[in-house]
Amino acid sequence: MTVPHHFPSLVEGPAQAVIIVGAGLSCPDLPIVNGLVGRLEEVANSLGVTTIVAQGDDEYFYALAEAVLNAQGDTGENRLRLAENLGLLDDRRWFGEIGMPLSGNTPRHRAIARFAVEKRLRSIISLNWDALLETALESIGLANGPKVSRPWDVTAHASVVDDTHLPALSGAHVFPVIKPHGCVRDLEKARRNLHLNGIVPNIIFKLAQSELRGLPNGQRSVDKKVEIYVSECPLISVGWRALEKYLRDTVISAANPARRVETDAITVVDIAWDTNHDKISAAYGKSKVDSFAEVKPNVPPTTDCMFQWLQARYALSRLMAVAPATYQAALQQQLQQLDQPGCDHYILNWVDKWLPAWVRLCWRAGVMGGIDPQTNRRIEPWEIPVMPRDVHVPLGGLSLERRDLQAAVKLLFILNDDLNRFNFDMFPGGFWDGRNRYLYIPLPGWRGTTQSSSLVALQPLIEAMQGLGFVKKIYLVWLDVEDTPPDETLRIQLKAQLLRLMPLINFAEKDAVEWANLQDMKGGLKCKHGLSVVKTG
Repeated sequence: MTVPHHFPSLVEGPAQAVIIVGAGLSCPDLPIVNGLVGRLEEVANSLGVTTIVAQGDDEYFYALAEAVLNAQGDTGENRLRLAENLGLLDDRRWFGEIGMPLSGNTPRHRAIARFAVEKRLRSIISLNWDALLETALESIGLANGPKVSRPWDVTAHASVVDDTHLPALSGAHVFPVIKPHGCVRDLEKARRNLHLNGIVPNIIFKLAQSELRGLPNGQRSVDKKVEIYVSECPLISVGWRALEKYLRDTVISAANPARRVETDAITVVDIAWDTNHDKISAAYGKSKVDSFAEVKPNVPPTTDCMFQWLQARYALSRLMAVAPATYQAALQQQLQQLDQPGCDHYILNWVDKWLPAWVRLCWRAGVMGGIDPQTNRRIEPWEIPVMPRDVHVPLGGLSLERRDLQAAVKLLFILNDDLNRFNFDMFPGGFWDGRNRYLYIPLPGWRGTTQSSSLVALQPLIEAMQGLGFVKKIYLVWLDVEDTPPDETLRIQLKAQLLRLMPLINFAEKDAVEWANLQDMKGGLKCKHGLSVVKTG
């Protein structure tokens, strides 16, 4: 099944989208409720309780959970104990602390987080107890809580579980994550409070059958906030079967008066279409044919593929916005090759792994000039963070002349299918050619008004060299919109700066690090006589 559209509101603008995510977004990194049934049944058996809802029914888990809570007494402390019995608090996978890649995020969570920084999303409504999305937001640089200094608009995120949390969204630069079913981070705070003070405050941990139908008074304002978001924006549902009547009703009531006219007014990204999706899409005047973007659990397109594909299409749209006319046809051809989601096109990994590192490097090196939208002052290089390793500098805005993106267009145009040859995972910001063990490191080949020559943004690449494989040769590749190589003084300066960062003295030896150009990368440099192998692990 093909996608019904190319998500124009998310990728092209100017509208923003709202995402509702269910358990399908967290699979397979975490168990859905079916994976928790066994633990819940153990608790139920110990209490001698059952439910009339049959196993296999969509509401079996929630009905059994309600029976357990009724038998124990539905108190905050008993809900907290049930969360412990289900393994939510002691299994750190639920917090995104283990079981994740080194970057601390998955491709789908990372892409969604970047869309938040790019202001393509208005909010996320997460029905998951886990904190994988919050961890992803933090891994790309959105602080949890108070705004941090960044020269772009979205600089922090805040999770809202109940009405008392809504003031956290008052800041103009805070991205909202609404979690009406509760969050393991809040549950952990409650457990800490219990151990310290012997008191459990009112907590939201929604897992009883009756709770799927309505909200308590303490979440009325939260529900109203969700209704406002949905009424103002196209909606993307990811891994959400829409079983919760209260939320389904909220979405329908927000959709009906708006009757949005966008092609992608409602999109369901899921492995299956549910009858509840029929009800929601009908409220938008849409059908399954208009709205269903099917993903697969184990074969492409997976949810990871879908969001990497969307991220690549968005990046290409930003590149096209700044590229000279001579490159427009080539970029349009790249976009046409990405007509449908898949995992095998080289552009997906290039956009996901290399392009953000390149943009971060250019701004931190002082070769880019832009204006901070919050202060109207010039953006200084040191205002661009380099940690955590995936911190994201927006591809949109910041400057009228995005020479960093224009240079990336030139690289894409020259290398084209040769990008397939490189691995972008092992050395962030570099091109790793495993056939001959060459590492190419593109560096901005132009001077800024206040050239700082700081290559500190390459620190993740340098750290990777300490423990990953071995590098036979490092080639520095000057990358610029101009064809004239950088002057010798700048080349010496950049090479010296990189060598100071190197973790091993071997790379200071003669010929261990040399300069190359894009044509060298395209053809694949041949090993020169006498080159020694430099081991990095």
